[in-house]
Amino acid sequence: MPDVRVVMQALLDAAHGVEAVMDELAAHDVGDLGTTPAVFGHDMLGVVTADFCARWSHGLANLTDDGNALARGLDEAARAYASAEDLAAERFRWGR
Repeated sequence: MPDVRVVMQALLDAAHGVEAVMDELAAHDVGDLGTTPAVFGHDMLGVVTADFCARWSHGLANLTDDGNALARGLDEAARAYASAEDLAAERFRWGR
């Protein structure tokens, strides 16, 4: 069996990094753009822009949901490895 080494701090750092990126993405939603045709001076441009904004917002919501799930999974993995390591160290100390 190959030797496997897990750096728990790297998992936690990755989780926090993903969370930071997801927060940054969420801050750049285009829903605040004016989407009435009058704002753009052309009815069709307003319609296309509103459609783009709706699609962008939907995609961004999916992306941030998935990214946040990834961050939670990385955090949970780090905690599971830490728990297993603590249990193994305890068993080693007590000879079990």
